[in-house]
Amino acid sequence: MADLTEGEFYLLKKYNALLETVEEAFDYLSDDNRNASTPVTRQMVLDSYEAIGKIAEAHVNLVLLFEKNEEALQIIAQFGDLVDELEQIGHFEQNNAPEKEALQTYIKPAYETWKNQIQHHILPYIAH
Repeated sequence: MADLTEGEFYLLKKYNALLETVEEAFDYLSDDNRNASTPVTRQMVLDSYEAIGKIAEAHVNLVLLFEKNEEALQIIAQFGDLVDELEQIGHFEQNNAPEKEALQTYIKPAYETWKNQIQHHILPYIAH
């Protein structure tokens, strides 16, 4: 990737912030002390839906930015696998909070690994 435009830089900064936000949401939702039925928990689930959707939307632009970086493109594509897993545990169902055990044992670790891999490609462009 060549030098970034201001818009591309801003996109990567916002994208990275979304990555961190989803990780924080998963931390909160997988906490053993969390009561799954509180309004705060429900809002956290809804906010995580929105952030995950925005990450997926950003991938359209990231694919263009990293078009010559096959490794980054593969990592971007792997996000779909994480979304599929979230769907399987009911994370996106309106009446169901995600299972803590599934978040703790698979989703959260898989997301953190994926996030670290994509950040390996993003952070060099946004770190000062």
